[in-house]
Amino acid sequence: MPWRRAGALALGATLVLCASLDAESLARPNVVFVLLDTTRADHFGSWGYPVDTTPVLDALAARGVRFRRHYANSHATRPSMPQLMSGRYYRDNILAPFQPNAHPREMTFARPDPTAVLLPRLFHDAGYVTQGVSAHTWVSPDSELGRAFDRFELLPFTTKEAHGDATPLVDRALAMWQARDQSRPLLLYVHFMDMHIPRRLPEGESLRPVPGYDWHERFRPDGEPAFDRDRREWSRYDASDFTADDRAHYTAVYDTRLRYADTQLGRLLAALERDDPGLRHTVVVVTADHGEELGENERIEHPPSLSDAVQHIPWIVAGGGLARGQRCEGFTQHVDVVPSLAALLALPMPAGTHVDGASWFSGGGLRAGCGRPAAYYAWEEYRGARRGRYAMVEYPPASIEARCAGARRLFRIDGQRQRPIAGPSADRRMAQLARDTETELGARERAYRAARYGTPHDAFLLRTDFWGLEPATSIRCVTVNDDTPRSTLVAPGWFTTGRGVALTDGTPAPTGITVAVPPGPYEVEAALRPIPPAPWLFGVGRWRRRSFRKDIPSEFRALGTVDASGGEIRLPVLPDVLAGSHVLALRLTPPGVSKDAPPAMDPAQHERLKALGYVQ
Repeated sequence: MPWRRAGALALGATLVLCASLDAESLARPNVVFVLLDTTRADHFGSWGYPVDTTPVLDALAARGVRFRRHYANSHATRPSMPQLMSGRYYRDNILAPFQPNAHPREMTFARPDPTAVLLPRLFHDAGYVTQGVSAHTWVSPDSELGRAFDRFELLPFTTKEAHGDATPLVDRALAMWQARDQSRPLLLYVHFMDMHIPRRLPEGESLRPVPGYDWHERFRPDGEPAFDRDRREWSRYDASDFTADDRAHYTAVYDTRLRYADTQLGRLLAALERDDPGLRHTVVVVTADHGEELGENERIEHPPSLSDAVQHIPWIVAGGGLARGQRCEGFTQHVDVVPSLAALLALPMPAGTHVDGASWFSGGGLRAGCGRPAAYYAWEEYRGARRGRYAMVEYPPASIEARCAGARRLFRIDGQRQRPIAGPSADRRMAQLARDTETELGARERAYRAARYGTPHDAFLLRTDFWGLEPATSIRCVTVNDDTPRSTLVAPGWFTTGRGVALTDGTPAPTGITVAVPPGPYEVEAALRPIPPAPWLFGVGRWRRRSFRKDIPSEFRALGTVDASGGEIRLPVLPDVLAGSHVLALRLTPPGVSKDAPPAMDPAQHERLKALGYVQ
C-alpha cells in the first residue's frame, strides 16, 4: 500500500540519519574540561613562574596548545562563568542563587535568552554524555549550569571547609570516567576550588616557608590574616597593612595549594593516559574562572580591579591529535572558549543561537595568527579593554562609581604592578580604548539590557551600585572605615559610604536619582539602616561600625508610588524623610504583589559563603 511504502521509506531515512549521527558521535573524542577556580596564569611554570608549582599542567601544555595571553571577561565567578559557558559577554546568572531579586543578574522576572546555548547543552546535542563534579557550592546540580548536564554532582564538604578538596574531587571524577558508557563520547567537567580561600595547608606548612617568619602569629590555619581583622571587615580586599613577609607567606600558601591541585590532577590525567595512550581520542581543556591578587597593589582575593593578577588566567587544550608545543600569542578571552571548542570538535551550533567570541581552531588545528589585539571586560558595573601594556575601565554614566572614581580610568600594567596614569598622551590612549570597547560591546550591551526583563511579579531591590545620579545631585565621595573622622560622617549633606549613601545631618541638598526598571507603576521604599546620634568623644568607633559596616537593611521607609512607563524611575530623595539613615537600596513593589522577603538562606550555606568571603 502507498502509505506503507512511504512509511517504510521514512523509517529507512530515519534509521540512516540515526546511524549517521551515531557514527559521527563515536568518531568524536572524549573531552575532560578542568576548571581551576581562582587560578592565575603567571603562577604556572609554563608561563614563566620560577617556582615548581605546576609540573603536571606544564607537561600538558607542552603536548598541546597554550594560549599565552588568555583573559577572563570579568573578575569573579558569578559574572565569569556565564561568559565562559555561553561565549557571550552578557548573560544572566547560571549558578545557584545568591541574591535573588537583589541583583540585576538574578531577577526572577528575567527572560530566558533563546539565542544563547550553554557548553554542556552543545555537547549533549552532538551525542555526548555530559557529566560533571564540582567542589564549589554555587556550581551545583540545582543551578542552570548543573541542570544542563545529564548528571552533575556537588562534592560533599563541611561548612568549615567551605569548599571541596582536590583529592575527593579527583576520586569522584575518576569513578565517573571509569564508569562511562564507552559506546558514546563523554564530556566530563571537573571544578577545582583549592586555590580559593579558605586555603589550608595540606601538610601543615607551605612549599616555601619564609625564613625567620612565624606565620602562626599572623595568619589563621585557613590561610586568612589573623591581624587587623577590623580593616577587612570594611573591605575584605584590603592588604595595605601586609608586610613583605606577610605577602611572601600568603603567596607561598597559594602556591602550595596550586601544587597540591596539580598533583591530584595528575592522577586523573594518568588514568586518561592508561585508557587512551597518547590521548589520541581524548581532549583535555584547562582554564580558570578568574585569578587572585596576593598582596600586589595592596589588595587580596579577586576584586573588580581588572588587574592582570585577577584577569590573566591559563587556557590549555591538549590531546585529540593536536600537535605538540603550539602557542597562541595574541589576546584570547573567555567568550572564545565555546566557539573554539565547537570548531575543534565539529559541534554544530543550534539553529537561532550565536556567540560573541571567535574560534581559534580550524580544520582540527590552531588557526594562523591566533588571537586578537585586545581583550574586553564586561559586567553590570563596568566595561573595559586590555591592550598592550594598558587597561581601561569605564563605569556606567551617572553611577556613583563614575562620580567618585571618574567615568574612565587608564592603567599601565608592568608585570603584576598596576598603576593609574594621566595626562594628554594617556587621555588619547584612553579615548581610543573607549572607542574600541564601544565597537566591541556597545550594541551587544544595549540589546541585552533592552530585552532581559519581563514583567515583575515580586518585589525587588536595586542597590545604590545600580543607581544613576542626577547631574545636579550634590554628594560627597567617602569610603567609610575605621580611619574615617567623625567630622566627615556628621557634615551636612549626602555622602557615599562604600556600601550605600548616608545622610546624618538633615540639611537639604540637591539630590535625585534614576534607576532603570521594567515599565509599570511601583511602590518605592528606601531599604536602610537607621543611624543613631553620633557620640562626641567616647564610642565613636563603635557608632561608626554600627551605623555603616553592615550591608543588610533593617528597615524600609516609604517614598511614594511612581510610574516607570518609560522604563526608568526618576526619584528625588528627600532629606526630611531619610535624614539619619544609611540607605542601601530601593525596594520596588508592583501593584498587588507581596513584599515578603525571599526565603532566608540555608544557615549551612550562609556559613560556607561566609568562609568563602562572600557574605558578612
